[in-house]
Amino acid sequence: MGMTMDRDRQKQKKVSRVLWAVLLLNLLVSAVKIVVGLATHLQAVLADGYHSISDGFSNVIGLIGIRFAGKPIDEDHAYGHSRYETLAGLGIVALLVYLGISITVQSLRNFSIPSFSLPSTAELVALVATLCVNVVVALLEHRAGVALNSTILKSDAHHTFSDIYVTCGVLFSVLSIRFFNAPVWLDSVVSLVVALFIFKAAYQIFRDAADELTDRIAVDPDLVERIVRKDQRVRGVHKVRSRRSGEFVFLDFHVQCDPAMRLDEVHSLSHRLDAMLNEELGSPVSSVIHVEPWLGEAQGCVADENKREKKTEKK
Repeated sequence: MGMTMDRDRQKQKKVSRVLWAVLLLNLLVSAVKIVVGLATHLQAVLADGYHSISDGFSNVIGLIGIRFAGKPIDEDHAYGHSRYETLAGLGIVALLVYLGISITVQSLRNFSIPSFSLPSTAELVALVATLCVNVVVALLEHRAGVALNSTILKSDAHHTFSDIYVTCGVLFSVLSIRFFNAPVWLDSVVSLVVALFIFKAAYQIFRDAADELTDRIAVDPDLVERIVRKDQRVRGVHKVRSRRSGEFVFLDFHVQCDPAMRLDEVHSLSHRLDAMLNEELGSPVSSVIHVEPWLGEAQGCVADENKREKKTEKK
């Protein structure tokens, strides 16, 4: 238990360091975009700047989330506090929806009365530089999220990736208006596209959070059975259930074994199966394993038939 707590604290510190670094870069990027947007009155650039600010807000929420998620198990939270990360993700969704609505309203207003000045060469260079920073941030944050298996880092990196596409669209509209005499309403159109990207990012983060909060299946039962059956002492597997909480996967299932096995052998088998699942699933796994006596091939046939019926019902 002590080693697990130390590992969790180390992970929390690493995730926090990544989020602090990303927060500072996001604030820098958003400041550059907003300054350019205010100087030129280009709605698409301003919208992109506000989108980048939402990246910074999401970093702050992420820091708060992992702060609570890193708390140890207590009497009121027997499964830990890892779902605070998921709640932080929902906070990000709320911010994205608010920004998307605000940008949509402002873009519709500017369709009828477009008013802006074309950006200078220095301002264009600054926008290109922010794009490069976003690319580096998104790649590094996603890599860190995968390495640390952090829900909040992966969600936030996904948000930052959307910022890259948005900035590319904004640059396209600005360059088209300046160098190719594109119609001025293109600025408002691109702003609406920015809003759509924001809504899309919000939906994807919400979907992942909802799957976790509603206990959607975290691991394919067939995969669990294949892993568990690698131990020759296991004769059958059924009633496999799984759910995710933050980075942790909680599993419970029934295994059938030789009824002549001693209690210490059954205990050893349970630990062995738990270790195999932790090793092969790539996530921290907590397993509750119910061991039953194997009553012969007839029992196996009944279990297989029940499994086929469940698959048919799903279809």
